[in-house]
Amino acid sequence: MMFRAVAATCLLLAAGHAIAAPEKPKPASALVITNAREVPATDVAIGANGRTVRVTKPLASQAKTTLKLPKMPGCVVAIAANFADQSSVQMDEFDVCKDRTIRFTD
Repeated sequence: MMFRAVAATCLLLAAGHAIAAPEKPKPASALVITNAREVPATDVAIGANGRTVRVTKPLASQAKTTLKLPKMPGCVVAIAANFADQSSVQMDEFDVCKDRTIRFTD
């Protein structure tokens, strides 16, 4: 009888560790940005928690760069890009915990 009580207690303790809250995903510290379009990106900006970081130079066609992100508590950023052909891209909710790369395409 004592063995059953000890075994049940061990199982409950092990189950408690297995059911523990999942670990919070860690936001990316940098994003790889690729311009797969035929025209250069003249301005690329990433915004998170009221802070904005930008690619400092135009991003040529078929080029890529790495942009360091500010420390942030969450995973969602906004992305805006303007191109030499007067087109633009805007994404209000991009999850940097799931994807650390951005690829602009035609």
